[in-house]
Amino acid sequence: MQEKINGEVLAAITMALHEYLGYTTHDQESCKLTMESEQTVWNSKLRVQRELPIRKF
Repeated sequence: MQEKINGEVLAAITMALHEYLGYTTHDQESCKLTMESEQTVWNSKLRVQRELPIRKF
């Protein structure tokens, strides 16, 4: 008895073989670690600082 393979299975097998054979393109990294601090919106001191709540006891 012969069983039919659907398109999704064939696509998954094709992509796995494609990647296994090395036909995928990856970015070339410089392998250089930079530790320079750059002021951005994400690390701005003005955005991190907040007023302390007034305690009324």
